[in-house]
This record gives sequence, C-alpha cells and structure tokens, in this order.
Amino acid sequence: MKMNNEWKRFYQPPQNPLARFGLVLLGIAILALSFMLGLVFLAVAAGLAIIGGIVLTVRRWLGLGQSEAPQDRTIDVEYRVIRKERDE
Repeated sequence: MKMNNEWKRFYQPPQNPLARFGLVLLGIAILALSFMLGLVFLAVAAGLAIIGGIVLTVRRWLGLGQSEAPQDRTIDVEYRVIRKERDE
C-alpha cells in the first residue's frame, strides 16, 4: 500500500473519464506516430542499401574503379633476424 502512495506522488491519473479516454487516445497516437516514423527510416535505409548494391553491381559490370595492377600478388620483403634461439 505504501508503494501505491509513493507512485501517486509522481503521477495522478485524471478522475474525469473523458480525460482518461483522451490520454489513452494520445498514447495510441504517439505509439502509431513512432511506428510510422520507424517505418520511414527503415524504408530509407533499405532504399539506400538497394541503390548502393545496384551501383556497385553496375560498376563491377562496367569495370570501373579497377586499377591495372599486376595479377601476381606476391610481395618481396627483406628481413633481419634480431634474436636467434636454439632448440637444445
């Protein structure tokens, strides 16, 4: 019972049924608006991903962005042994 009294310090629901109904409608409207906004962001992200995929596919087909690098991918390196350990 004490917890119920502490909760009422922060929020007291309206006593008028019409005001309660209005708050319920407001809550549903906020949830619906949030859902729709999320759908818009999801649609924009999906659209950008699809457009990016199409652009990358066309670039690959046309051969754009490829440098004329040799096909041999070996790397010549020089190194020096700093410490040599023996297995004895």
